[in-house]
Amino acid sequence: MHALLKPEYYRSALQYQTELSSIFSGLWIFACLRQDIAGRSHYGIRIGNKDVIIQLDEEHHPRAFLNSCSHRGSLLCNEGKNAGFIRCPYHGWSYNLSGIPMGIPAKENFPEVVSAPENFKLNEVLCEAAGDFIFVSLNLSAPTLKEYLDKEYDFMVQISQGIDQPCNEFTQTVPANWKVVIENALEGYHVPSVHQKTFLVAEGMGKRSSDPVNIFANPLHSSMNHSADAEWLKKFNIKIQKKIGTWPFMFDYYTHHHIFPNLTITSFLGYSFHIQIFKPVDEKSTSVHSRTATVKFSDQTPVGQKYIEKIYADSHEFTLSVFNEDLDICEKVQKGLNNASHEFILGNILEQRIHHFQKAYMSTVI
Repeated sequence: MHALLKPEYYRSALQYQTELSSIFSGLWIFACLRQDIAGRSHYGIRIGNKDVIIQLDEEHHPRAFLNSCSHRGSLLCNEGKNAGFIRCPYHGWSYNLSGIPMGIPAKENFPEVVSAPENFKLNEVLCEAAGDFIFVSLNLSAPTLKEYLDKEYDFMVQISQGIDQPCNEFTQTVPANWKVVIENALEGYHVPSVHQKTFLVAEGMGKRSSDPVNIFANPLHSSMNHSADAEWLKKFNIKIQKKIGTWPFMFDYYTHHHIFPNLTITSFLGYSFHIQIFKPVDEKSTSVHSRTATVKFSDQTPVGQKYIEKIYADSHEFTLSVFNEDLDICEKVQKGLNNASHEFILGNILEQRIHHFQKAYMSTVI
């Protein structure tokens, strides 16, 4: 199966700018979790070529605005979570939950703003939620988020019913094109070579070739379910699960969801969810924001609480080890791509999800 992307797509500054305008400025992009903007706070993130602020309005609906003060255009906040109302660091203008200026130092000098503050509202862009997952689109003609996400919308709504608090969070830059990092996440073919000390020896996953099942229910998004080993699962249920209790979304497999273009959600058995967003920095580097969302348990014993704390701690160490292994190999891939001029080949089954991703890419890049 021939790859659809040419080597220069992974290193071209012109191609990167095309992606920013057509993909990252034209589609729905995951921005943050609802927990990031709870309690009178706001969240800054870069989408495409624009900086955006997200907050909850008076009805607790997510709203997004371009990160630029109505007064003289200053950036209003840094990336990540920011406490309190939106307030300009330059002259102190502050904005209410609808993006309308509500506090202006020396306001007598701005009679037109005082008389009609709604005329100086921050520039709003599309913002919708799928459960606790908040998305932004700079394209005012975009379809609804539910239409865009299709079946992934129901998945995110369902898991949001049990998600508790994010933990084990980190951000790190990978010296590789964002597509290299995404494609690395979409296949297990590299596991025997790259993850000999982590995934290859991890307990709980089924070892049969039939255990991983790829799902292509949407032309943009894909998922994979990998069955847990039956004997391991039986022992886990007897020794551990009864102690840690029950949780809202229980299943007996590892699942990996890719929401185009740059979000992945993974989980083993549903007792936590690993959320990663791959944010392009330039044509040869990617910022990866990784965190684990805990879930709400019922009927948990004191011993079970210690068990799940240990599970979360071990999972964090495992995630860091896997990430560092992937970081190293993605850097090597990018260096090799800088020399490449030949057409690439993909494995018919092993790399199906990469082919699906590349088809999605070709259908959306203009």
